Amino acid sequence: MKTYPYFKFMILFVFVAIAACSKKEDPIGTPAQSLSIALKSDAGDGELEVLSTGEMVTFTITGSDGEDYTSSSKIYVNDAEIQEPSYTFNTTGTYTVKAVYENINSNILNFEVLAPTERALTVDVSRAMKNQTVTFGLFDSNGNNTASDATFYVNGNAISGFTFSSASEGNFEVYAEYMVNNETFTTPVKDFSVYIPKRNVVIEDYTGTWCGYCLDALVAIDHAKELTPYISVVAIHKTAISIPDPMDFAQIEDLQDEFNVPDSFPQTQLNRTEAWNDPYDFTAVTNLAGAETDLSVAINSQINGSNLSVDVKVVYANGSEPGDKLVVYLIESGVVAPQANYFNTVEGHPYYGQGNPIPDFVHNDALRNSLSNLFGDAIPETSAYQVYSKNYTFTVPAEYNADNLSFVVMVVKADNSAKNSQHAELGENKIFQ
Repeated sequence: MKTYPYFKFMILFVFVAIAACSKKEDPIGTPAQSLSIALKSDAGDGELEVLSTGEMVTFTITGSDGEDYTSSSKIYVNDAEIQEPSYTFNTTGTYTVKAVYENINSNILNFEVLAPTERALTVDVSRAMKNQTVTFGLFDSNGNNTASDATFYVNGNAISGFTFSSASEGNFEVYAEYMVNNETFTTPVKDFSVYIPKRNVVIEDYTGTWCGYCLDALVAIDHAKELTPYISVVAIHKTAISIPDPMDFAQIEDLQDEFNVPDSFPQTQLNRTEAWNDPYDFTAVTNLAGAETDLSVAINSQINGSNLSVDVKVVYANGSEPGDKLVVYLIESGVVAPQANYFNTVEGHPYYGQGNPIPDFVHNDALRNSLSNLFGDAIPETSAYQVYSKNYTFTVPAEYNADNLSFVVMVVKADNSAKNSQHAELGENKIFQ
């Protein structure tokens, strides 16, 4: 690792001077609890409810604050607004129902309205993990599951019973044959898939705009990105009084204390707890990145005005372990700020001749806030293939560029080492993979 000249000592002195006022402060305040709304119906709130023609369903909308928002919300059936909080389904087909209060969207309810001879085919897991059991249902217009009386076909081949699993990943089609009054009927085809979860390595870069040697770590990280897509990068910035860093993360010292990260930047950590510094061993990244694992993370987020909401889901092949925690970081890229460059005169270096400082340097992957506890929120005991979900909300400050926000989500062990991670842009629906 490179070391500082006399300037290093001065910077460390500045850090000591500011430590007392910055430690444990939140960079932009405690994450706000934005309002969310939940849509329910008297027909049920499962992923799919089966109805017969002529049935009327009544809806209610409840806020996360416990208030009833039914009368003040708009309700849409197949994207057409209805005037009352009830709806009669007179025509066979599939329907989606959602509610909107101001700019806040509810969850979506799904209904299928059947004629007497029709059946609704259901797939309990649309994206299953390797060896996970997928269960098929076949419901009549009275809501009775008739799967045991039908024959199911997966990719054109009849299966025994109404469950299926695969040790190989891929896309699958299923349909059912059933009989009504001695006549054979066939359902429409439904799709599902099987995936093998892949390991995403977390790379945390302790850095600063004042740190001229930190560009060496950035070169290494950029090369790691070229070698594999299975990495999640977090740049954790520290400020100096003489050279303020606009991306300063005020809880950085808490992270340094926990993971024994020295002040002689750059410092880079793999999966939170393993130092990865010059000379950078890229096999330490590539040997893990993309490897088959037993844990997957999904991320889905949206923003209405300045109100951000992110849903995080975790699924295990073998169940959770005691002490597992969920870490959810908000990241910003595209931040333009001067960057010190000690390689300006080093021929052959990627930043040779770009100036010191580089005046309009574009900083990416900067840690802005921890929506979870800094070291993670406890994951309750979760059995194999059971999905654990948690929602986080946050009011985005005006100085952030929402177009450049993203998330890095980690599942960590009791010792804070990362078991797996995932990253997603704001507004992106990153499925289990």
